[in-house]
Amino acid sequence: MSTVKSTCYECDANCAIDVTLDAQGEPVSIDGPDCPRCYVQLDRRNHPDRLLYPLKRVGPRGSGEFERISWDEALSTITERLSQTRDQHGAPAVAFFAGYTKEARPQLQRLAHAFGSPNYMTESGCCFSATKVAEEVTFGTKIKTTSTVASYKTKCLLVWSTNPRGSIPPFHLHPQAHAKPGRPMIVVDPRRTPLADQADVFLQIRPGTDGALALGFHHLIFANGWQDQAFLDEWASGVEAFRDYVAEFPPERVAEICGIDPADLRHAAELFATLHPAQIMLSPTATVQHSNGFQNHRAVILLSPVTGNLDREGGNRFFNDKLNPKPIELFDHCVNDLPPRVGDEVFPVWTRHWPAAQSMLLPDCILDGKPQRIHSLLAMGINTAMWANSKRVEQALGALDFFAASDFFHNPATRMADIVLPAATNLEREALIAYPGCAFQGELRYRYPVVTPKGEARPDAQVWLELGVRLGMAEQFWNGDLAACWAEAASGFPDDVREEVYSNPDGVTVYAQTIDDLVEHGYLDADRQYRLHGFKTVSGKVEFDSQELRDAGHDGLPIWREPAESPLSTPDVARDFPLVLTSGARHKHATHSQHQYLERMRKAMPDALVELHPDDAALRGISNGDEVMVSTRRGSVRFTARITDRIKPGVAHCAHGWNHANVNELTDDTALDPISGFPPFKSLLCDVAPVQGAGLKAA
Repeated sequence: MSTVKSTCYECDANCAIDVTLDAQGEPVSIDGPDCPRCYVQLDRRNHPDRLLYPLKRVGPRGSGEFERISWDEALSTITERLSQTRDQHGAPAVAFFAGYTKEARPQLQRLAHAFGSPNYMTESGCCFSATKVAEEVTFGTKIKTTSTVASYKTKCLLVWSTNPRGSIPPFHLHPQAHAKPGRPMIVVDPRRTPLADQADVFLQIRPGTDGALALGFHHLIFANGWQDQAFLDEWASGVEAFRDYVAEFPPERVAEICGIDPADLRHAAELFATLHPAQIMLSPTATVQHSNGFQNHRAVILLSPVTGNLDREGGNRFFNDKLNPKPIELFDHCVNDLPPRVGDEVFPVWTRHWPAAQSMLLPDCILDGKPQRIHSLLAMGINTAMWANSKRVEQALGALDFFAASDFFHNPATRMADIVLPAATNLEREALIAYPGCAFQGELRYRYPVVTPKGEARPDAQVWLELGVRLGMAEQFWNGDLAACWAEAASGFPDDVREEVYSNPDGVTVYAQTIDDLVEHGYLDADRQYRLHGFKTVSGKVEFDSQELRDAGHDGLPIWREPAESPLSTPDVARDFPLVLTSGARHKHATHSQHQYLERMRKAMPDALVELHPDDAALRGISNGDEVMVSTRRGSVRFTARITDRIKPGVAHCAHGWNHANVNELTDDTALDPISGFPPFKSLLCDVAPVQGAGLKAA
């Protein structure tokens, strides 16, 4: 037996692991963080249903009928068909998509742009990016909201729609997973999470009303003189207009909108505004996956500067770049030399801040030619379950002239493909890893393969280089040499750091340059970076009333709007679908859809669940464990009922990421957020009914 150091990639935390190999060099055990995702890496490698050979479709799209072919035939076919599309319709008519895993994104993006297409897309079209863009529009930089480092100086913690025990490794060991004596905690969530049980104030809001709740906080802060006026006078823009606007959100109105007690709102606002420093702990997606999510998120994050807690130890710090690899994606070529990306036409603020096309528009591009026509698609880690109204996405994939995809397993997307490629797992591929870490500290590692790939699986990045060579761009793609590709990316590090990255299996800790910059200017604390250069916004200040948004035709203030589909905005719909539908709460036994094939994970979470409050279940004759149909205007999907008083009355929460019970077949792909293009995954309308004759399951 021998042990090799590596890194996990069951989510994007890149945790260090030790892999034990037997005498034949086969991995037999993994030692790492106390995380179920870590332990199932061998289950994926050895799974009997894993894709191990290139496949060619021989039946109708969606039939699942494929035959094994050689890699040469697969790559030749992809090269020929993509070139044919470019010759007939132009390079932008080919889209390139990257889901999980993320490590090969630089190579795929480079392939897209070298090919001549600006239309490289990722899952960030509905995940994370909107929070980043909202923060850059407002502050000029991203703030750190999900840190794995807790500050001893934090005097009040505002946990807003996130549950570290289910979403942030190391889960129950996360420093924010438990209340801290002497540090009051406020929890905002439609579900009673473990943290909510420990909270001093629990605000169980109606999904989608985050913006109204935040504006209610602001109303009370200004009404009681709790704002940091000195900071606002020097470092904020648009405060007077914002103050006038929040005057319209007294506690009684906000409580009615959100479904909470106004006394709880008053208590929460006083705790947060008067105990300094205070920190907001946020999910990267929960506030933005709504029809008005971008502005909702801005209203929430503005609580930090209005109370003087922005980029302050114990508050919300700026998220700084550390040592980054040399860019190899050719994004500058895309911006300077290629036509507009999909999304430039309708979401220009988002595309200005995010280096990709907006993937949520892909079905429209394929089926309607709007805003651009897409004829062919090359993808890795794609699943239709990622898109709202997923059945329409399946229809779109079926309408493509050509579609090729790489993955570990079949899913509804790969079954629509003409060519399917078998992907190597993280244990089987090398990669340069730059983990962003926390506000000032990051990690660099070079992960060598632990074992050769199973069957004929290949690293995605290697495949994209080989396609670049076959498309006549050998020199641009390092003649297919993956190690040389990563070496060029690593050339962005200083020599001593680069040498240690390659030689030290434990990786290298790196720090943000801004620490030294602050010291050189006489500051002894590594926060409040705005003292050096102000804020990287249009005004150079925190923008309560954003000029960038106004210039793009949007409201500059974080205006509150009801969800596009809600009991108040669409009462006619609510008559037939009276429950508010939300989805996507994380749990540690899955990263989206990628663990549902693995038996050990399914034992912990065997069923796709819809959570209902006992009052709503009783009204519908539903018992715990019943098979039920969840229905919206888009259709119906079968789930298993979990009856729990942890969900807010009038709300149904559906698990996401299940191929056979896909909640996104029910979600809306038309009411996209007007700034980010994000779908309203978390605030729609539905009803739930028992499946007649299904019988009861064990509770």
